[in-house]
Amino acid sequence: MQNNKIHPLDVALQCNINGNPNMGEDILRNQPQDDLRVLFNLGWHEMRHGNLKKGFEHLNYGRYINVFGLPAIPGKIWKDEELKNKTLLFRCEGGYGDQILNFRFAKVFQEMGARILISCAEELKELFSRHGFICIDNDSVNSAYYDYWIPAMSAAYILGLEFENLDGTPYIFSKSPTKLFSKKDTLKVGIRWSGNPEFEDEQHRRFPPELMIDLHETPNTTFYSLQRDENCVDGLPFADMREQMKTWDDTVNIIAGLDLVITSCTSIAHLSGAMGIPTWIVTPIMPYYTWAVAGEKSDWYNSVRLFRQKKYGEWNEVFDEIRKELTDFVNTTTK
Repeated sequence: MQNNKIHPLDVALQCNINGNPNMGEDILRNQPQDDLRVLFNLGWHEMRHGNLKKGFEHLNYGRYINVFGLPAIPGKIWKDEELKNKTLLFRCEGGYGDQILNFRFAKVFQEMGARILISCAEELKELFSRHGFICIDNDSVNSAYYDYWIPAMSAAYILGLEFENLDGTPYIFSKSPTKLFSKKDTLKVGIRWSGNPEFEDEQHRRFPPELMIDLHETPNTTFYSLQRDENCVDGLPFADMREQMKTWDDTVNIIAGLDLVITSCTSIAHLSGAMGIPTWIVTPIMPYYTWAVAGEKSDWYNSVRLFRQKKYGEWNEVFDEIRKELTDFVNTTTK
């Protein structure tokens, strides 16, 4: 006889996705607290309660079940040793957005006296190295010399930071901003409606592209599509920048020429936020852990504003709010 009983972890997740996180947390708290899957999932709830360090403590349990970060590498993870004249490998992890998000902490360790060697995705090496770091790709770490190393997605935890300690000021900069052609006296707006289709929760953050594309009808705006590689839409009624976005530095230069970026939770959201460009992020009811704290602001980036889905599967209300706020922003900015 087939067992159709739903696992409590799946029930808890569905509660979160449907906007009942307190119920989801109660389910997790009533599960065995020596179950690493339970402890890992509680990390998101600690984040939403504003407990950054405690949240990462729980997320780190995911390393033992291969659902958070990358596998460990040889050598000692830095704790509180003297770093002057020491080589510290800063190992970027996760998707492009995660790597951009945590790149900020490489500078912190550099200011502590370390010689920083960054390992990251091949595609990000040029961008990160331009900001004063020696970079290798993640596949080359076994041949690299270092005294200590840092798993980047746990850098904030290792540094003992809480949300109030995060520095939300810009840390990625353009060397040559792209001069974008636009209608006179208009707000230049870049949009990105979807991210990596292989992201495990992609189905929850996806909305019909038309909801975002139709924002271009807002008076006194000039729009630019930042969609690249997947889920592109042909025949857009505004500039399609995918052919100009060959490298991450190309993308940085294009974003530097914009007045505003409106995006789903993608790597573009993190890049634009890291550059200090006004960035509006459309988040699902259960957002990524970086946006788990309630409200429209984020301690991760000073320039970010969050527009949150109110009901699972319903996006019209979110975009009605964005349309209104965009009109107000245009009227304030272009006067």
